[in-house]
Amino acid sequence: MWSQVEKDLEQMLVAKIYRILLVDDAVYRSFLMLAGLGPNFPSDNQIPPGLRANLATAAKIRAHIIVAELSGMHALEEGTCGAKLVTGAAVFYRFWSSREPARRIAPWWFEQSVMTVCRQQAGKSGDDRHQWLREHLAISLDWSQMDRIDVMTLGGGDEVPAVVGKGLPQRRWSPSALPGGKATSKEYWPNYDKYFPGGVRQTVFPFIPRVKGEDLKQFLSRG
Repeated sequence: MWSQVEKDLEQMLVAKIYRILLVDDAVYRSFLMLAGLGPNFPSDNQIPPGLRANLATAAKIRAHIIVAELSGMHALEEGTCGAKLVTGAAVFYRFWSSREPARRIAPWWFEQSVMTVCRQQAGKSGDDRHQWLREHLAISLDWSQMDRIDVMTLGGGDEVPAVVGKGLPQRRWSPSALPGGKATSKEYWPNYDKYFPGGVRQTVFPFIPRVKGEDLKQFLSRG
């Protein structure tokens, strides 16, 4: 299944230039430059015939790296995964921690439908919704404080390659929490064999359009 995800993602990367990513994402621009398409990128977003082979090679390499990293993380159920061209209008969300602002921009996001289920199952309390999301997104306690949230809003004509799949269970504290000093022995060992269930669909964006922050309390209390 991972091999098919890699093949499909490769085809998306070689198919066209994604304007929203070209404008917003430096990593995507670097990918295009590797294929010889920059720094003076085509104004019409068309791939010059003479550079299509270069882009195909760059896409093959990048898709392999992306999928190898995903499979190695053991965070998604392989049989549920697929490459997807996400098209607007669509909204996605990502929690991050104010203690680690350098990790604010990262590929793991969840879609509006996940929040809809959260509101149905967790009730109206912001704290209960926050806990539901941590459990069902399976975000280990040492991975993120989850005290900030970003919003990605795609317009009607926007297209962004992604990988989607069902999240696997994860330990309440990851194996690196204790040696990394992010958990005490009293916190870690009683929870050693306890897991967050995961189970909701997650969206991984290898390249990320511009996002904006939103007030966490307002977000959790909405609806």
